[in-house]
Amino acid sequence: MAKKESQTTMYEHSEVKVKLLQTYLQRYFNILNNSKFIGDIHYYDLFCAEGIYSNGGKGSPIIVLEAIKNAFYASKNRNGQSGKFHCLFNDIDISKINTLKSNIEKHKLHYPEIGFINFDNKDYQVLCPEISNRIKSIKKNEKAFIFIDPYGYKEIRISDIKSLLENGKSEVLLFLPTHFMFRFSENGTPESLYDFITEIVPENEWPESKTGLEFIDNLKEAFKKYLGSSFFVDTFVISREKNQFFCLFFFTSHIYGFDRMLDAKWKLDEEDGRGWKYNASSDDLFSCIEKEPNTKKFEDALCTFLKGQKKNNKEVYEFTLRNGHLTTHTNQILKKWQDDKSLVTNNPDGSAGRKSSFYLGYKEYKRDQPVKLYLSLKN
Repeated sequence: MAKKESQTTMYEHSEVKVKLLQTYLQRYFNILNNSKFIGDIHYYDLFCAEGIYSNGGKGSPIIVLEAIKNAFYASKNRNGQSGKFHCLFNDIDISKINTLKSNIEKHKLHYPEIGFINFDNKDYQVLCPEISNRIKSIKKNEKAFIFIDPYGYKEIRISDIKSLLENGKSEVLLFLPTHFMFRFSENGTPESLYDFITEIVPENEWPESKTGLEFIDNLKEAFKKYLGSSFFVDTFVISREKNQFFCLFFFTSHIYGFDRMLDAKWKLDEEDGRGWKYNASSDDLFSCIEKEPNTKKFEDALCTFLKGQKKNNKEVYEFTLRNGHLTTHTNQILKKWQDDKSLVTNNPDGSAGRKSSFYLGYKEYKRDQPVKLYLSLKN
């Protein structure tokens, strides 16, 4: 069967997908590798392809191995040692695996001291349970990241994602062709889409989606409901053409991993932190023009959250992230409310809080940290 052109040629929407992965993993690898509490890191790419597109664009395996190599040697040069990075690249097409091996060797992207690198060509439905079992057996201080960029969606099940996440040591980034899923849902739901959706939510509870973006939002909310409050779910929308929306879904049980992914998203979309839109008039994929974040909707939600009721700094931090925003946005809003005297802040002993100090961050959120501040808005 002939390959789709999008599988062999890197288009801009594919570059955006890889750019988000790169932006996040550069931070993820460096943070974990510099922590004395984190051991080895495991990376799994379940639909890896050749690594380099026919037009020279770099695919996920090359981008990831570059990030790993940089993180490993930066840590080794700085600290005299580094944790290991172990990779598994899988594709059911053995010819793609062979080409990937050649590309890795040609570009000198891996050395044995970095860690193990393995290759496989198994069917996703066979491999995914194996990966889940492997992750369950890794050491307590080790972490795993799984990238799933399938050739379609009929094999993907949310129960597999949950299984990959259940041990609390892993994060998953999943790409879904939501444009095609939405289009099919409008024209009589095919069996593959019906099976996908009804595993997440009963058919009679699936809301109508009038637009592609609404379909993505409905899917995200269904994922969140299925997984429960112990997990975090977010999206990065990629608009290829007018009304064509594809989406990356990020899943984790660790709030700091979620924090870092949101930071990566807002780096790529400074206005909304939501996604990327194709601009035919721009030569630069990611414009350098400084943009202001749109926070009005979030400000309204935060106002409702704090109106007439006390919330502590940890609760405000988590609320910020679950609403897809950064603590810098919350700090700006709180400072404005503090200046107009509508915000009340108190230390745990009842004394007034210090101006412009809100203690919103993972460092203050961690389990061993006491509550540092209570916040509320006057009625």
